[in-house]
Amino acid sequence: MNIAVIGAGMAGLTAARILQSAGAEVTVFDKSKGTGGRLSSRSYAGGWIDHGAPYLSAGSSGFYDFLHDHLDAGILQDWQASLTGEPGEAEQVHFIGVPRNSAITRSLLGSLIFQPSTRIARLEAVEKGWLLYNDGDSLLGTWQQVVIAVPAPQVLPLIRQYQLWVALVKSVVMEPCWVAAIQTARDLPWLSDVNFFQHPVIHRVTRNSAKPGRQNDHVYLVQATRRWSEDHLEQPPESIASELQKNFNAMFPAVVDSEPLFAHRWRYALTDKALGQPFLWDESLQLGVCGDWCLGRSVEDAWQSGMQLAGHIVQAAK
Repeated sequence: MNIAVIGAGMAGLTAARILQSAGAEVTVFDKSKGTGGRLSSRSYAGGWIDHGAPYLSAGSSGFYDFLHDHLDAGILQDWQASLTGEPGEAEQVHFIGVPRNSAITRSLLGSLIFQPSTRIARLEAVEKGWLLYNDGDSLLGTWQQVVIAVPAPQVLPLIRQYQLWVALVKSVVMEPCWVAAIQTARDLPWLSDVNFFQHPVIHRVTRNSAKPGRQNDHVYLVQATRRWSEDHLEQPPESIASELQKNFNAMFPAVVDSEPLFAHRWRYALTDKALGQPFLWDESLQLGVCGDWCLGRSVEDAWQSGMQLAGHIVQAAK
């Protein structure tokens, strides 16, 4: 059985590894240059910045065991972060990737066939399975099964001929988020490692350089609020970086010589209204869909969705 998985984030790679372990030949596609999805990291002169999810936390014993396996392998580390402003967060155990958060998805990729920088634009059902075409309308090949593991709005162009699924996926509501990496000339000792704010522009500030294995060069990841991100969704990254820097400086007047390194737009960052079921699968079509947005908004939700879809496919094949 050969299977195409579209999306190299936690959901897609979790599903891909389970399917590979069951004997399938799996090819993973992603429009980005590497793996990660919300766990992506970006390089800068001093090292790596985790510009997606700043850390991983487990709400179930299953996901905790999954993370702990990677802890034992040296792919993750405990992060005893100081937290301010979000009740309940401080009680959770946090993990980070080594040397960056995308290390866990790079580990999951393993020996899977991977085609990065490849946007799948359309699927075509044929007698032997599915034809996949890129955004240049070039045929990439034929696969017997397809798993789609991308944000809900990006699923829609790939399933538009299946109206029941279209209605379900359209019911999902996802929110955008702008983030900016800001470097300061000196440490800001009054800030915790992770800080949540009741502020019209800035929702969270994470001290990236406080994470084990990172450069101690005073780099902070500034996450904008949902409303502000929506209102400024189509502005250029350079403008966003400057605006978030100004608000960061205004919040902390003692900050001097700060410099914005970059801004990144997560157009589909968080789920506001989830699908309410762990995955979609059509046995007659041999087509499935998974993602964090099926269950919620966390990395753990993505893992659960990918794991449950792959488990269902494996069981159905027996």
